Amino acid sequence: MSSSNNEKLYEATKRLEKHLKERENEYLIYKQHYILAGTFNVNNRQAPPNTLLEEWLYRARHSAKGEHIVPHIIAVGFQEIDTSSGAYIYDDKKKEDEWEQIVRRTIKHCYRSKHGTDEFQLLNRIRLMGILLFVYVHHSHMSKCSSVSRASVPTGFMGITGNKGGVGISFRFYESTLCFVNCHFASGEGQTQRRNEDYQTVESRMTFTDGINHSYKDYIWYTPTTPNSLAPNAQNPMASTRFWKINDHDIVFWFGDMNYRISLPNDQVRKYLNELSIESLYKKDQLRAEMNENHVFTGYCEPPIDFMPTYKFDVNTDDYDTSEKFRTPSWTDRILYHTKRSIIQHKTSNASFQSIIPLHYSCAKTIKFSDHRPVSGLYHVGIKIAYDDKVMNRIRDELIREFDREENDAIPTIEIYPRSPAILFNNIRYLDKVSYSFLIKNIGECPCACSIHPSSTFEPTRPTKIKELIEVPYFDCLTFTPNGPYILQRNEEQNVEISFKMKTRYSWSLGKKLNEILILHVENGADTFITLDVTLDMGPFGLAFDQFPPTLFDSEKRQYIYSIDPKRICERVVEMKNDPPALYVSLIECLKERNDLNLLSVFSGEIQDSLDLIRIRNQIYEHDYNFENYPSINLFMMLLHLLQALPEPLISRDIQDKIFLKTNNSNNRSSQLPSGATMQSNIPNESPSQQQHMTKAVSFIIEQLQPKERNLFFRFLLFLQKSWPTPEYARRTDNNIQAALNICIDILALSLLHEHTNRNQRQSFLLACLNEEKKKNSK
Repeated sequence: MSSSNNEKLYEATKRLEKHLKERENEYLIYKQHYILAGTFNVNNRQAPPNTLLEEWLYRARHSAKGEHIVPHIIAVGFQEIDTSSGAYIYDDKKKEDEWEQIVRRTIKHCYRSKHGTDEFQLLNRIRLMGILLFVYVHHSHMSKCSSVSRASVPTGFMGITGNKGGVGISFRFYESTLCFVNCHFASGEGQTQRRNEDYQTVESRMTFTDGINHSYKDYIWYTPTTPNSLAPNAQNPMASTRFWKINDHDIVFWFGDMNYRISLPNDQVRKYLNELSIESLYKKDQLRAEMNENHVFTGYCEPPIDFMPTYKFDVNTDDYDTSEKFRTPSWTDRILYHTKRSIIQHKTSNASFQSIIPLHYSCAKTIKFSDHRPVSGLYHVGIKIAYDDKVMNRIRDELIREFDREENDAIPTIEIYPRSPAILFNNIRYLDKVSYSFLIKNIGECPCACSIHPSSTFEPTRPTKIKELIEVPYFDCLTFTPNGPYILQRNEEQNVEISFKMKTRYSWSLGKKLNEILILHVENGADTFITLDVTLDMGPFGLAFDQFPPTLFDSEKRQYIYSIDPKRICERVVEMKNDPPALYVSLIECLKERNDLNLLSVFSGEIQDSLDLIRIRNQIYEHDYNFENYPSINLFMMLLHLLQALPEPLISRDIQDKIFLKTNNSNNRSSQLPSGATMQSNIPNESPSQQQHMTKAVSFIIEQLQPKERNLFFRFLLFLQKSWPTPEYARRTDNNIQAALNICIDILALSLLHEHTNRNQRQSFLLACLNEEKKKNSK
């Protein structure tokens, strides 16, 4: 069969499937099931001994018939279960298992069986650092669960840390596809846009499969398959794999600490709370406002909120925050749901009813050991349990005959405004985010489905895989609001915003100009081509050292010269051929002189969410390296951006290969921090002849590095050693201190080595370097 015929067969099959789906009420048999969903930010606190989270997870009631309601599915999401050193450095499941035991014990207590056996079994679980999701299914329905998959998407610092992001579990329950997503978005009262971006990132990049488990990114906190899971999940590598996005599922429950706040002054919020005027506050809820504007969670629903804000409380009290920060009370913890079909029809009685009916939506007031209150909801959900094959075959025959008659009568047709869309972004600087908006209108006689693809990977006869999109750098720098696909009824319109923001890892690879074509694909119709022309001005970001101007030094004043008039160069000004570019020198020297950088606070979510680097970036573009008026944290973050944007890591890939050539096997062992504290890590397991491999690596680098790279490497190490916390401070057992210390190691190692080696090797190498430098300084 020719490729042309294959394509026509594929399109005809897709069209038939789509129309069969639209008429599924005629042949599907639905049955109501109960789903309980819950979210809880535990603030890195462990529950008191023998705690039962009964108020949170016990939502059983008696129905109108006097029947005792027990959920069929329970989905439980936690945030901030662990922000200690272990969460950042190694895949320790201790706290994960502890919370699973607490949840399991609570469920067993709340929903006892007559024989004392477990009524619920764990279908699957997944963790992304402190974000944890469990899905339990009643034992009588476990055999009806299939195609279990899960995924995780980090949205934290530079898109690589999992302190923020989302995790999801997807599966088929009878004949319905279900998806549960647990998230933790950016914090901060003025960070609505960042929360929106976190949602868009998770929504667009979370991908499930009906075959082998797949994640958008192989990530350190991506939990392996749960042992002894009873859910069937065939993993035949030879079978064809279908990729699922979140909104491809029939039913989605999306919950978590979304961090949206109330857009009112703190004192006014507290006044309304004292008056119990919840409705006045709900009108100013940021999430509600963003949903009404279709900025986030388009098509999702949430029951009306009739409970008090769930954040932020003084621990073990009913008092809202009285600390120095005096946070504004807000509904940060939410549960939303989405369904493809809001109204379904009972086949035998022809009665129509809502596919999801909220029964309860509330917070647990008596669980007070965190600064959040847990939120839970119970829902009556219509699940497709079977097909009437006789009716379905009849409808299929009708559709085939109808398609034969309409083959040339109804072709999907759209118009784009502005016509012949041409995206032109000029002089885009590093960290800039620019946008282009256009309108799609369905002017045809039938509904149409549109989606946007990079021309280099698009084939109309098969879906584009997420891995292929990652391999197209410019497309990975684009975001689409809302995310596609776009389903338009007759005369319906859809506004689409395309945003471009250069990512650090691509800043050297795309050159100065980007000329590409995007395809707005119309299913069964004519495609539209969108030209994308971007002129990039990366300035120093992405430049190799030999592309910078010479580094100059005033031999009389004994200081570097960061800006000079070429006409005034005199004999005392000499070129330092072995020194790194003046920009790097200026940043490091300024930081060293101040000696006021608190490394343990640099990467906190609160500071990162409020950081604005545009002004200092603009000054760097003007070649003005006088940074006296900027906070140290801004200088430090600019230095890290420059290091991560280098086309070749400061420690080149070739050198890394030589260093780690014999360290491919992994095992647990303890690693000594330069402060004297210890850290458990999965670092390379070395044979006796290799035990000093990492220490010798420092000397090896001295020999292998080029002069400029070597100079900057040791300047950077000396600065880190000077800024490192004291041994007494680092040995403190405070979880927040350990967490901050270890995420520093993670980010700093990534800045030096990029992602060429694995995470454990990067970290053990950095620690060896810092320890070696400490020994030199102590002599």
